Amino acid sequence: MDKLVIGICSIGSGVGQSVIDSCKLFKPGAVQTVGLGNTPSAFGATECDRSRLIPGYHDDGYIERLIEVAAEENITLLIPGHDDEAYVLAKNREKLGGHGIGVLAAPEALIAMCRDKYSYTAAFQEAAPFFVRSYTYQQLLGAGEDVFPLIRKPRSGYASKSISVIADRRSLTAIDDDGNHIYQEIAMPASDDELAVEYRSSLLRGENRQVSEISLQLIFDRSSTLQACCATTNRLANGVPIEIFPLDLTPLNPFIEAFCRSMLRWGAFGPINVQGRMTDAGFKVFEINPRFTGITGLRAKLGFNEVEYVVMGLLMKQPCLRPHLSSRHAGVRQVASKKIDLPPSLRPVSDSGRCGGVSVAKRVLLSGSTGLLGGLLLDRLLSDNGFEVYTVDRHRNERQGIRQAYRFEELLSGVADIRGIDVVLHGAFARPHHRPADHFAAIQTSMEFLQACLRMAPAKIIFISSQSVYGNSKDVLSEASSLYPETSYAQAKVLMEDHLRSLSQMTRETRFTILRLSSVMGPLDALVEQEAYSSMMSILADGGDVSARHLSRRISKIDYRDAVDALLHFTKIESQNGFFDIVNIGPGSTPSLGEVLDAAIDRLGASYRVMEAQSEDVPGDLIISSHKAHQEYHWYPRHDMQSTIDSFRK
Repeated sequence: MDKLVIGICSIGSGVGQSVIDSCKLFKPGAVQTVGLGNTPSAFGATECDRSRLIPGYHDDGYIERLIEVAAEENITLLIPGHDDEAYVLAKNREKLGGHGIGVLAAPEALIAMCRDKYSYTAAFQEAAPFFVRSYTYQQLLGAGEDVFPLIRKPRSGYASKSISVIADRRSLTAIDDDGNHIYQEIAMPASDDELAVEYRSSLLRGENRQVSEISLQLIFDRSSTLQACCATTNRLANGVPIEIFPLDLTPLNPFIEAFCRSMLRWGAFGPINVQGRMTDAGFKVFEINPRFTGITGLRAKLGFNEVEYVVMGLLMKQPCLRPHLSSRHAGVRQVASKKIDLPPSLRPVSDSGRCGGVSVAKRVLLSGSTGLLGGLLLDRLLSDNGFEVYTVDRHRNERQGIRQAYRFEELLSGVADIRGIDVVLHGAFARPHHRPADHFAAIQTSMEFLQACLRMAPAKIIFISSQSVYGNSKDVLSEASSLYPETSYAQAKVLMEDHLRSLSQMTRETRFTILRLSSVMGPLDALVEQEAYSSMMSILADGGDVSARHLSRRISKIDYRDAVDALLHFTKIESQNGFFDIVNIGPGSTPSLGEVLDAAIDRLGASYRVMEAQSEDVPGDLIISSHKAHQEYHWYPRHDMQSTIDSFRK
């Protein structure tokens, strides 16, 4: 089954944030999320795998642009993050469905009825006794004083917006009513509620204290049958729940049973939220919202992951636990903070290309800058005005042009200033021919280094891994292939990959890219000394003869120039698939050793001798596919094997 791609609309809203919080608790890799909204710096967008800007849902061309973006991002399911947006999407359900886009929303007619608070009693007549009474302005002009106090609210408002207390008739007649408001009976907290006296006192001051409110969340399947429900008592601030406590459903069961009969008649599907309060007359309801809510993500952390159940269980028909709210825990919400990567279009830049005296170039921290590939990459970074380069190595890099060069011990001790780093490219590691003890020492240093970097919340961390993690195989290996690390070097790389995967699940401020690099080949001294193909090409270029065996074996070899190009490419690109991704970086084709040597003889004018090998001594191939790098990240190698061989000419 292809991975489901979910578009979360109004991603900057509380509901949008709550949905992505729930998605983060799905089984890893179950879905991809795309945040959709019209605010570039929306908090929730930074939590999604990807994000796109779209018009507001009231703007002309909203649906058309939404369809375009959905096609570009392969989105097949939209989840609305706002009441008005849910209504717009439901109205256009058929049009969206014609483009293969589903909408996780109740039927249009049910959404419209839930928006009209005045009509609750008539629309949901099976549960009519449980709704607070609602009046129009004209109805109240002839009513007695005993109906006051009342709550005045928009007839189709949401999230406790524009609510005021009408204490008496004098307050009522002072209003210039516009016909768009209703006046609701107040659901007074029950006499035994410890906050009842405080609430009544607040009404005398014209305040509507949002205390003792109950949020009842109901989940309906395609047959409009109730599948799961839970209730919490909430403490709110400005309409936003900041504390939730699990509530026994027993006192609410009479309402739930009656309301479910209404929902069956209306064809409910998915989440329906009911808000009310326990009064001396029992449970009284004052609002219904057919959607997920701002505390959906908090409920998910308490075991009631309604988003996962509806998406994976009810829609995708995948095995999924039925939501169950823990009675042993409470939920709290406070303001969260994070650093985000500001889009270039939002950065204030002076005529000199600098903002407030600080360069707007991308800041790159390169570890291993004195090594082979690190040194070549450093040359490229320093020659590009789009980068500000910092380095960290065992010994300080004295190269001119580096903004700041550090030693590992300085960074690990906290004295190195790496604030504001955008990209960390970690290439420092023991080499394959080093001792196992060196490989495992490199693991410890790498873990400490990356932990220090994460404290500064860089936008991206790139780790240079190796194709050796796959081991030998007769198959062409993709990123999804099984790993069989056969050497201590390969095992060390796998351990680091697993560590980075774990880190990626702990933060949504940094994206992690693993580049599994093919064996690098080229006429550089370090390669000639340690890499077999490079050594043979160098000997042949000098007019010498080489001996070789296993001529049919194929091992992916990447030109050193392409390897550096790939590292630079992934350092530059802004986008990435999700918060953790693995990408193979290899050549365009993988000839056999015999084909490589034949080409070398032809181009370098030398000869080689075939060594006999025992049949049982023939190792497997090691061929990796770079299809993902080509199709998803638009990186392609520029040098084939003949070009690499030519680079050895003296």
